Amino acid sequence: MGAMGEAFTQLLIPVAALVGIGFALLQWLLVSKVKVSADSDLNNGYSDRLIEEEEEGIDHEDVAAKCAEIQNAISVGATSFLFTEYRYLTIFMGVFGAIIFLFLGSVKGFSTKSEPCTYNTGSLCKPALANALFSTIAFLLGATTSVLSGFLGMKIATYANARTTLEARKGVGKAFIVAFRSGAVMGFLLAASGLLVLYVSIHLFSLYYGDDWEGLYESITGYGLGGSSMALFGRVGGGIYTKAADVGADLVGKVERNIPEDDPRNPAVISDILLFFRTLPVYTFFISSLSIQNICSKHDLVLSGHK
Repeated sequence: MGAMGEAFTQLLIPVAALVGIGFALLQWLLVSKVKVSADSDLNNGYSDRLIEEEEEGIDHEDVAAKCAEIQNAISVGATSFLFTEYRYLTIFMGVFGAIIFLFLGSVKGFSTKSEPCTYNTGSLCKPALANALFSTIAFLLGATTSVLSGFLGMKIATYANARTTLEARKGVGKAFIVAFRSGAVMGFLLAASGLLVLYVSIHLFSLYYGDDWEGLYESITGYGLGGSSMALFGRVGGGIYTKAADVGADLVGKVERNIPEDDPRNPAVISDILLFFRTLPVYTFFISSLSIQNICSKHDLVLSGHK
């Protein structure tokens, strides 16, 4: 019965992750059906409202073209900032990964000999040098996944902003659907990809650790540390960037150049609405809780005498 339950769990986790990724891609496809162009479908039961707007002098082609232009500016600005920050994050990942390896490896003098386990007494665990190496690998893997999650979250956010604006002309319900679907893309994609990568990492690490669950799950906690580190730098760096842009937009735009507030002609306004790394804290909390929960639950099993 226990074997069947374990087999079911081993199957359920990757299937659930793949279903989540598939659902996120489906929502992305639905969002993409809203065209950001002058010839987008504006009728579909909303012709009366659009006729009223035309009578008021609103040019729909000009609105769509302006939305596309602003969306492109936001997307280019976001991508530029991300890749600039990624260069510094890559250096941090390498330096901090080396520090983790040196600190963890030096605990036992970089020993390559197996030692008695702390929790599962009577059994031998893998050497400290191996734990240091796999913890470093888990850290780098978590950091890379976190950075990728921030990139994907930024892409869907900049992809949906103009589409939400255009759908708002048809009513708040249409705009809400686009915004909600884009949020679903972000949430399901990050949660599912994080779960899948963590699941695969545990199984790959177990090829070396075997029955040494203590060393395995202590090493895998580096995955959460990597994700948290990238979220810290991304959140703080992006926050400082957008706040500086906000202040600059007010000082230069309104005071010196007499540009209205939140006018897209002001480059600082574009920088202020990039919403950097809003997805990373969500990803970090999710992954960190999974990593810590795994090690705690497995230690409980070891202490209670279960294999």
